[in-house]
Amino acid sequence: MDAEPRSEGPSVVWSGPPDAPAVVVLDPAGVGRHGDLPGTWRPLTEYLQVMWCRLPAADEPWHEVDEVLSEFADRSVPVHLVAGAAAGAGVGELIRRHQDVITSAQTFAAPVPLGHPEVVLEVLRELLAQDVDPRAGEAGEQAANGGPEAGSLLGDAASALRGSVGRLFDRLKDG
Repeated sequence: MDAEPRSEGPSVVWSGPPDAPAVVVLDPAGVGRHGDLPGTWRPLTEYLQVMWCRLPAADEPWHEVDEVLSEFADRSVPVHLVAGAAAGAGVGELIRRHQDVITSAQTFAAPVPLGHPEVVLEVLRELLAQDVDPRAGEAGEQAANGGPEAGSLLGDAASALRGSVGRLFDRLKDG
């Protein structure tokens, strides 16, 4: 009974500035069926593009994800792929097909859902670890990850997430 509702709703949920670094999430569980990103990801969309691909909601999920990734072919933004392990072997094939677009990837095993705050923090840690401080280069020189502002965008996203997750944990502690 639970599998049916997860296939309802949009197959792709997107938010964030189109010129910002992108995170493409492949969700085999189909979270976000009401057309919104999970709440833990929303603070990041001021600084990052987040495209949430709800695999159970698409008739041909891998074809649809191919189309989503093809949208980044002409943009000069880094694309980080995040996948639930239940997405299976298709993830590796997808990375091979789009190796010119995907700059990095992470896979998360069940039972932790991709909307969990720890997953979001781990993705952010990975992005920050790859990031190059744009202040380290010459004036006007682009950062290695796509643009002169990318490092500060990721830092700002990290700050926003820490604040959001901190408030969430405070509410849970207070009961």
